[in-house]
Amino acid sequence: MREPLVQPDHGNAPSNPPARSSSASAVAVPLLALGLLAAAVWLGSIPSQPQQPPAGPAVQPLPPAKPVDPLPSWNQGPTKQAILAFVAAVTDEAGPDFVPVPERVAVFDHDGTLACERPLLNGLFIVEQVRGLVARDPSLASEEPYATLLSGDLEFMRRLGRRFVNEVAAATLDGVPATVLDADVRAFLASARHPLFDVPLAEVSYTPMKELLDLLGKNGFSVWLCSGSSVHFIRPLAEAWYGIGPDRVIGSRPRGVMVEAPGEDGAESPRLDMVLLPEIELFNDGPQKPVSIAAQVGRRPILAVGNVAGGDLEMLRWSQSSGRLNLQLIVLHDDADREVDYGDQGDSDLEAARRAGWHIVSMASDWNRVFANPLVKQQTSEPADTPPTP
Repeated sequence: MREPLVQPDHGNAPSNPPARSSSASAVAVPLLALGLLAAAVWLGSIPSQPQQPPAGPAVQPLPPAKPVDPLPSWNQGPTKQAILAFVAAVTDEAGPDFVPVPERVAVFDHDGTLACERPLLNGLFIVEQVRGLVARDPSLASEEPYATLLSGDLEFMRRLGRRFVNEVAAATLDGVPATVLDADVRAFLASARHPLFDVPLAEVSYTPMKELLDLLGKNGFSVWLCSGSSVHFIRPLAEAWYGIGPDRVIGSRPRGVMVEAPGEDGAESPRLDMVLLPEIELFNDGPQKPVSIAAQVGRRPILAVGNVAGGDLEMLRWSQSSGRLNLQLIVLHDDADREVDYGDQGDSDLEAARRAGWHIVSMASDWNRVFANPLVKQQTSEPADTPPTP
């Protein structure tokens, strides 16, 4: 016989939460956790804002760089302004006065224009050559002009003029090979000292003019030296002092001939050599200067620079006749403290310059320095003021 089913005692049973309420709570807790996880994931996907560095002092912009002055040894004034304006105008491709590079030709005298000419540097070398000539022939020591030159009267040579200088120079060159003369000049330039300032000769070149040469070279100018001194003396000097090659130097010259010389190092075949004769082939001064420039350069210069009493008027006038924009400068020696003051003494160059509208370069007022280093004169007596005769 089956036992009857036992019925639960409701009076004594424990009170449990309703079954539906327990199920809802069980579901709600995981859902809440899932929601929080989703929110965390969503919030994590938002890019974080970069942290700003702490504010520091404001950075001040650099002031614009000052333009470099290409002519620092020139004082501000009409002459310096004219030079800079001229160079700017002829190199401005968009401007009306533009000059193509091949036509930017500049010519400079040397003595008194690029370097001190009291005494004449070529004259100092000629005195050395005369000493050598007299050593080979002592009978010349009592003859003029050798006797006076050997006495140390350098102004004697200047007073007699540039042609005389070249004639004396030629007289010392009878049969001298051009290569030997070139070596003699270089040795002289390396060892000689200026008698007025007692410094190497290179130190009496003018710093403001070197700055001008540099400015022109950087702006496409071909620069030529056109001097009344011997071309054989100026060529080595121009290369050493100004970086101007021998092909850009025009000067007075003695006559030369080609001769056969023994071969070098025992070679059987003789070589050709040029020797110099005691006569002037070309005296390059005054009206000859533009003729020489035309023959060797083949173009009319648009810039010409000379000095008062320097035999440069015709060269400057020819430059001024150019159809291009042009500029002429003429140096006035009016600074007795830093160089020598011999001004216009009896010469008409200044009046000609004023009439033509050329720029007169006053050493005293246009240059804040003359030489690279201040020089002190070694004698109190200044060279005579009498200008050289042509």
